[in-house]
Amino acid sequence: MTRGSPSVILDLDHEIERTLRRRLRFQGPTLQIPVERSDSYSTLRMDNPNQEEVLQRPNQEEVVQRTMSHYARPNLEGTESSIVRPAIANNNFELKPSIIQMVQQYVQFDGLQDEDPNLHIANFLEICDTFKINGVSDDAIRLRLFPFSLRTKAKQWLSSLPRGSITTWNTLTEKFLSRYFPPPKLLSFEMI
Repeated sequence: MTRGSPSVILDLDHEIERTLRRRLRFQGPTLQIPVERSDSYSTLRMDNPNQEEVLQRPNQEEVVQRTMSHYARPNLEGTESSIVRPAIANNNFELKPSIIQMVQQYVQFDGLQDEDPNLHIANFLEICDTFKINGVSDDAIRLRLFPFSLRTKAKQWLSSLPRGSITTWNTLTEKFLSRYFPPPKLLSFEMI
């Protein structure tokens, strides 16, 4: 508020907590907002774009009351992988630590400008083709091993993708190549 504004200056309330309790007592029950709002909780009329979003009171069973300490606690929400790993029927399936170490040692991609993503995928596939596990598809092995081949910026990129957005090896390679070998970079090579 500025000096020139005509609004009224409020008096200092020395017992602010008492005033708050009194106001809450007179207001009655308040609207509880659900943890995850879906489209059924809000409506937005398309015929009037100036209309504000209207919240409707959800059913009481859908409301989850949380305290401030609940929001301050660390949780695992949002840490799920962007890669959906195919189910494997074998109960004894295991990626040997030596294979993971080989990928981490010889086939690393940081996401830097001077790195070749096609060469990275070719080297990665060369290592993946050196072994075969009965009852496990090549896609399942590749999707499980590929995150071990990424570092720094490339690892951050993979983590930033929406959860469950990659379901096949082809989808992963398409997204990887479009990110690290975009069309403008391709055009710059064609002009040479």
